[in-house]
Amino acid sequence: MATTAFALTTLQRVKDRLGLTSSGFDSLLERLINASTDLIESYCGRRFKETTYSNEVYLVESEGARMLMLKQAPVTALSNLQYRAGVPSAPSWTDFLSTDYELVGDGSSGLIRIYGGVPSGTNNIQVGYTAGYKIDFSHDTDATKHTLPFDLSDLCERMAIKAFKKRESVGKSREQAGEAMAMWMEALEPEEQLALDRYRRVYLG
Repeated sequence: MATTAFALTTLQRVKDRLGLTSSGFDSLLERLINASTDLIESYCGRRFKETTYSNEVYLVESEGARMLMLKQAPVTALSNLQYRAGVPSAPSWTDFLSTDYELVGDGSSGLIRIYGGVPSGTNNIQVGYTAGYKIDFSHDTDATKHTLPFDLSDLCERMAIKAFKKRESVGKSREQAGEAMAMWMEALEPEEQLALDRYRRVYLG
C-alpha cells in the first residue's frame, strides 16, 4: 500500500503529528490519507494536484454563451478550445482562433471568455488545459515547486489522524478505513467545514 500520486499529504507528515517512529501503522495510515484525500476531493468537486486534461467535452446550454466554466481550477495552461461541427456520429472538431478566447484573470476561477459566443448544444465544445496545484512536499516552501494551499494539507492530516484515533473505539482488529472516515466526515469541526467550503467547486454542465 502507498499513498496516491495526488494525495494531499504524506505518510511522514502524519506520523510526525502523531509522534510515531515505527512502521507498524504505515499501511493503515496510507489508506486513511488516501481516504481523506478522496473525501476532500469528492466534496470539493475537483482534483487538486496539477493535471493535464485532453479534449475534455462540455455542453453549452445557452445560445451565444460567452463564458465557459472548466471543471478544474486553477488553470495554469490552456492548450486548445474547439467546437464541434457535423453530426454526433461524424463530428468535425474545429479550433477557435487564439484571438477569440482567453482565460479570465489569472486562471484561478477556471473561466474562459469566448468572444463572439458559441452555439448551444450537447458535447459541442472540447478543451485541452492544465489545472491544479503543484505538489512537492519535499519543497513545500518553494512556490515554484509546491503551490498546494497549506490549509488543505493540514485538513487532510487532521482528518486522517481523527480516523486513526477513532479506530481504537471500534477495535484495533477491524481497522476499517472507510467506515472510520465516513464517521469522522460527519464530525467535522466548523473551521474544517469552512476550509472545505472555500475550495468547493460547483460545476454546471
